[in-house]
Amino acid sequence: MASLLNIFRVLFLCIAVLAPISMAQARPVSREIASVYYSPEDPKPRFTPGHTLAETVLNYLGLTVTHFDLGKGLPKFNDPHEFRGILVWMEIDRLPDPEGFLEWLDAQMNAGTRVVILGDWSFLQNLDGKTVSLARVNRVLSRLGGRYTGDWEQFTFDFSVSHFDPDMTGYESEIVKPLPPFYAVERSANGSVPFVSAKPPQGNSDYVLGAFGPSGGFVQDGYAVRIGRNEHDRKWILNPFKFFSRAFNLEDFPKIDTTTLMGRRIYYSHIDGDGWRNISEIRGDDDEPLLDSEVVYRDFIAPYPDLPVSVAPIAADLDPNWAGTKRTGDIARKMFAAPQVEAASHTYTHPFQWSYFDKYSAKRETRDFGQNAHDMSARVLEFLGVADDVDASDTGLKKSYELPRAYIRRPFDLHQEIIGAADYISTFAPKGKKVELLQWSGDTSPFEAAIAMADSIDLPNLNGGDSRWDPDYPSLAWVAPVGRRVGKTVQIYASNSNENTYTRLWSDRYFGFRYLASTIENTESPIRLRPFNIYYHMYSGEKIASRNAVISNLELARKSSIIPITASRYARLGKGFFTAEIEKTSDGRWRVRNRGKAETIRFDNGAYLSVDFDNSSGVIGQTHYQGSLYIALDEAVDTPVIAVNAGKTAQRYPQASQPYVISSRWRAWDIQNDHGILHMKIQGFGAGEMQWRTKPSAVYKASVPASQDRPEWRKTITADSTGMLHFTIPLDGISGADLILEPVTE
Repeated sequence: MASLLNIFRVLFLCIAVLAPISMAQARPVSREIASVYYSPEDPKPRFTPGHTLAETVLNYLGLTVTHFDLGKGLPKFNDPHEFRGILVWMEIDRLPDPEGFLEWLDAQMNAGTRVVILGDWSFLQNLDGKTVSLARVNRVLSRLGGRYTGDWEQFTFDFSVSHFDPDMTGYESEIVKPLPPFYAVERSANGSVPFVSAKPPQGNSDYVLGAFGPSGGFVQDGYAVRIGRNEHDRKWILNPFKFFSRAFNLEDFPKIDTTTLMGRRIYYSHIDGDGWRNISEIRGDDDEPLLDSEVVYRDFIAPYPDLPVSVAPIAADLDPNWAGTKRTGDIARKMFAAPQVEAASHTYTHPFQWSYFDKYSAKRETRDFGQNAHDMSARVLEFLGVADDVDASDTGLKKSYELPRAYIRRPFDLHQEIIGAADYISTFAPKGKKVELLQWSGDTSPFEAAIAMADSIDLPNLNGGDSRWDPDYPSLAWVAPVGRRVGKTVQIYASNSNENTYTRLWSDRYFGFRYLASTIENTESPIRLRPFNIYYHMYSGEKIASRNAVISNLELARKSSIIPITASRYARLGKGFFTAEIEKTSDGRWRVRNRGKAETIRFDNGAYLSVDFDNSSGVIGQTHYQGSLYIALDEAVDTPVIAVNAGKTAQRYPQASQPYVISSRWRAWDIQNDHGILHMKIQGFGAGEMQWRTKPSAVYKASVPASQDRPEWRKTITADSTGMLHFTIPLDGISGADLILEPVTE
């Protein structure tokens, strides 16, 4: 008996030792790109092409980006597998140590990191004009598909494109003639796959303008993006989706998706508080004057209980110790009482220029804006038509937004701005509600400590980005990324621009916000790139034209196949995009960790793919759309595991061992299968439209138990001959409920 116990002890010790070893061997798939810039020329990474152009595409492809400043030295990675690739896209002529930079790139490629080079070749000379040897340049370039001869072809009138891959070029614009000047690059010896080349009128040599190599790829400056005649006219020549996918080896890489939930396009809406106290040009029923915020409630919120909206007042507009009145507080209480309204904060004093407060000095603020700077809020004209009926010239400033913040009665206090504002605005919400979101003000460029303070109370943040894609901004190049890293924190961008950019800073074309519809359409097709987001200010309730523009967008949302969620949930989803980890298990399945509220995984080129539900866990549905397979995860499962089957034909919705979701307007989670009876939590806005896949002609009793404020709902539903089960729950799903699907057997 003792010997048997000893054997068990040995086995236990072996399991205890081996288990952590096997876990340690499971390494997350790298989904991080290191983008480099040089701060003396590009002082802020958010203005670099790596962020404004590449990062949007990389995000769609499931990758996150960290920007490294070469002005602070070469990046030092903790792990050779920490970064999937390095993006070099700089708009500068020279680097201080180009040879060291090239040696660093070579070393990273030796470690297995892939490299992509676009833009200016700043690594050819140092700041003193000393030329880097061709051997050093070509040790890097040859691994990307090219060999530099040392020549520069400046006069290109007689050159022509001799080869191009239509899958890689001509995405939004063709290559125009005369060709942009280029470096004389020949095809490298090993593994080079050129996809665009040029040739002179005489001679047999082709010059490579873009190529792939064993360790990545490159595109010469002027052949990735075409810059037109004005600041808005920029278009992709390169197909960035296919280029980055191949260069960074992403063909079979599962993507964290930020656009889709339960098989439908995400919808959310949020309102910044600017204009809360303005007197609207639109009158009340008895011709009484209304505040902009009162018009917003009457015309945009109350008629649309099916469309959630996050409302973010400026705390100073409610606080009577600053600029608040009983009337401004009452309308806040009325808005927050509406079930579809989420309480949010637009800060306390509405900073315009966040960098001004990074290393704040009250003395400096007083010096910059007068001896009475902290007692001048009564004279302040808030940016974009808020509050006081005062000309900007009356403040002693050329423009109201030259002030660092809208209200400067007291010295700036970051704690009050973030936590204090959330706490104070929450006092206007009914019991059970509180501020759930911070919506950045002004230039929407918070510094790290501001975001960290919101993170300290688990308050998600949103705003910035200003995505547009319409006749005035006619390109994917104007669609912003999901967000940006700020030190160790993350700022999540709003998915679309607000009416400010459509109305020339609220000075003209007050109808302009109706053109949001173009961006909504262009970011849905041919690929779903962004959620459906309606983002505006209280001052949209000030004019008839702006009022009608918002209503047209709300009506468009009502006609669309969407899943409405709160803006705070989207912000948490966006943060989950940055924190998620994906592991590939030894048996070919995919494990997802630390995803926050990101509940969808996308497999591109997925027409022949389907979920293997029997070998998956935490997976509740699948949808095929635009050639991709979207997989819905159960938010109640922390670490789902996904198994997929690859067929030889496009079998879109194969039958599985239990019903699964294809499309739903309501969220469903915590799905439990009790001997064939499905129990789940559901929540949503508007009618609960659902589509499931089950056995052909299967019959179910669907029921939602009664609650204090809702009667029981029951209905017998039948799948069609293909196994599609369509039904609508005609209840108010805002507060959440339980759904039971019980099969009916003969």
